[in-house]
Amino acid sequence: MIIVGGGIAGCTAEYMLAKEGLEVVLIERGNSVGAKNISGGRIYAHSIEKIFPNFKDQAPIERVITSEKLSFITQEQNVTLEYKSKASDDKFERSYSVLRVKFDEHPH
Repeated sequence: MIIVGGGIAGCTAEYMLAKEGLEVVLIERGNSVGAKNISGGRIYAHSIEKIFPNFKDQAPIERVITSEKLSFITQEQNVTLEYKSKASDDKFERSYSVLRVKFDEHPH
């Protein structure tokens, strides 16, 4: 099996297929996985905890997301919704900010 792209989806697909015993090759255009990432990102615990239980104990996460804004903008109008919460005790409800370069370079 050949997977093109070493982003989060490609790496997760490679991991899951290899875990099932398939031979997998990951092709990435950068010099290393994540080399082409230029921004931060967000990791949703409800998805990644199912694949890598307790990942946050080893992963280079930055912080728990507790506040966010969502803006809807047209040429004439805009509205922004803001959501704030306490950091949940339920590890599946959390999301974390990450710097993709640090996260992708981290030895898993």
